[in-house]
Amino acid sequence: MYREIFITYKNKIMRDFLLLIRTEGSVWTDLSAENLQKHIQNGTAYISNLIKEGKLKSAQPLEKGSRIVTETGGVLKDGPFNESKEVIAGYFHIVANDIDEAVEIAKANPIFKDIPTRIEVHPMMPVGGN
Repeated sequence: MYREIFITYKNKIMRDFLLLIRTEGSVWTDLSAENLQKHIQNGTAYISNLIKEGKLKSAQPLEKGSRIVTETGGVLKDGPFNESKEVIAGYFHIVANDIDEAVEIAKANPIFKDIPTRIEVHPMMPVGGN
């Protein structure tokens, strides 16, 4: 049986959301040194604001070299099967009042100004034990 677990912040019940950041390319290699510095400054300000508001639980960029594990007909396969230019560049684990607020947090991410990006907003299912 699942038990709902929520975080209370300033007397409001908050839900967890996972923001998956998908990009075509890499800010680390596709931006000039000057634009990369601006990206880092803007990203730092964005993250600092989320921390100050109590909205950020964790965030991390992901390295290239991911593996995909699949199962077909009882046979497990693993490999770099991603054939698109798009990669999952990182994630944010945030808390928000609802999915609309989580979408607004995602839309405020400055990465949209720097590189073709999509951010998926996933509500996380609360799971708890006794």
